[in-house]
Amino acid sequence: MIIKLADNIYSPLGTTTLANFESVVEGRSALRQYALPNGSRHVASLFPEKMRKDDVDFTFFERLCILSASDAIDRAGINPSSPSVRFFIASTKGNVHLLAKGEIERALPGSSADLICRHFGNPNPPFVISNACISGLSAQIIAMRTIEAGLCNTAVVIGCDIQSDFIISGFQCLHALSPDRCRPFDRDRCGLNLGEAAATIVYSTDFQTSPEFKWVIKAGAMCNDANHISGPSRTGEGSFRCLQALSLDANKLAFVSVHGTSTLYNDEMESIAIERAGLSDVPIFSLKGIYGHTMGAAGILETILSMQAIAHGMIPGTPGFEKIGVSGKINVCSHSRTTDRHSFVKLMSGFGGCNAAIRFDYITLESKSDTVNSFNSRLEPSGPNSPIHSVLLNPSSYTIDGRHFKMAESGSTALIELYRDQVGNYPKFFKMDPLARVGFIASELLLKVSPKENYSVLLFNATSSVADDIAFQGTIQDPTNWFPSPSLFVYTLPNIVTGEIAIRNHFLTETNFMVHAEGIKYSALAEQIALTAQYGPVLAGCIDCWDKDHFNAMMFTVPQDTDIMTITQEFLKIKK
Repeated sequence: MIIKLADNIYSPLGTTTLANFESVVEGRSALRQYALPNGSRHVASLFPEKMRKDDVDFTFFERLCILSASDAIDRAGINPSSPSVRFFIASTKGNVHLLAKGEIERALPGSSADLICRHFGNPNPPFVISNACISGLSAQIIAMRTIEAGLCNTAVVIGCDIQSDFIISGFQCLHALSPDRCRPFDRDRCGLNLGEAAATIVYSTDFQTSPEFKWVIKAGAMCNDANHISGPSRTGEGSFRCLQALSLDANKLAFVSVHGTSTLYNDEMESIAIERAGLSDVPIFSLKGIYGHTMGAAGILETILSMQAIAHGMIPGTPGFEKIGVSGKINVCSHSRTTDRHSFVKLMSGFGGCNAAIRFDYITLESKSDTVNSFNSRLEPSGPNSPIHSVLLNPSSYTIDGRHFKMAESGSTALIELYRDQVGNYPKFFKMDPLARVGFIASELLLKVSPKENYSVLLFNATSSVADDIAFQGTIQDPTNWFPSPSLFVYTLPNIVTGEIAIRNHFLTETNFMVHAEGIKYSALAEQIALTAQYGPVLAGCIDCWDKDHFNAMMFTVPQDTDIMTITQEFLKIKK
């Protein structure tokens, strides 16, 4: 059984979980009005300016991760330098603010993760999950699978994002920011508030049996809705499928802690998904009216506060909610209530069509509660597997299952020629950013030779979305020539490429994106592919794109239940 050993929330409302929970109970918020680059106003929850400085050793982002993790690790009583401990870091943009100073290498998420792990003396490569707004839940699901597979005993799961001109300008050009405190699910909601925080949970199999209550993860699921890269399914398909996968009993749930961003379409979609899942009578709440949208931290921060609420026999209210403004039948808590139930669901969704849900149970270790069984994985070979098909793509050539083809053109021109020659019927290709174009073409080539399956999509790289990050930074660098593009900003999330592939092929499956400084040398990818393959076949690979003319892609399809040993062997052969 895997349990939560300890946790921490480090936010503008306090530096411990208890201080933050007390703020929730009392309804206190750090949301304040701030000026936007164009002179208008928005509301956000930010740390004081004096804390927001980078120093010689660590950036503000890295320091927040370390402060939160240190407290949780101390409370858990674990040795963070042990080889049996692994770090999982969830963030959407990390150190992206460094692009304004031209510090490109340090702005890459893998660089930050390595620094954080080295600070704790941990010898294992960190997992960096950059899966839009569901990153915090994705990280917990990946951590649980890794522990269940016996690949580590303890997982330190950190979620963090800080706000910068880059992010604020992006949401502003999307017209997503509210000038007032947000109002989730309310008739008069008009946008979200941004927030910043770091939050950490330590999960482990190493614990001493006692009659005390402990938190366990019962089940988790990720599903893409294959609808649109920046707009959720009108039927809530992705969130509904996540909830359906958890096999929920509405009569045993204390509540659903929802995403509740206070945007027009997200709240509407969530309400429909909850009703479709048969949870209309289950209380729901959103904490965005206290913390704002903390992005990569949100899935972990809101999980921790939900655990605290149940431990104290309560259901938090939803600040800002007064009159229902969605069509789905839902039970929104406007004020706190009491509960004697010991299970809840955390639900989230994000750009790129991604959705995630986890069910948590609060049990005594002496109880007869069924154990966690939704993350078991196959570690040993289980017999012959179907062939693993592969594609390699670079600016001047491509290889399909070992057959090499030279292109007449190179770089972005070669991609366009490949599109015309091999695809030709998907004009949306021309709206994609460079990273998505590379991933799209590689997937199209691969799926021509692979079995027709409903693939999960698991991609990773070293460069995140650096080409678009630099391009977007260029649109806001000069205050006298400020012209941020909403279409460009959306593509600064690296997981958008997984959404584009899901939309093209209508994959209503798991999609995920990870980043690591070693890029294609990151052999731990084989583990994560195997852990994902237990739920179905996987389209996996590494896509690095420095700019529109400089890129490399390695992509392959993996049949369901393929073991780690087989994937590792194929992975090494393909890399050669």
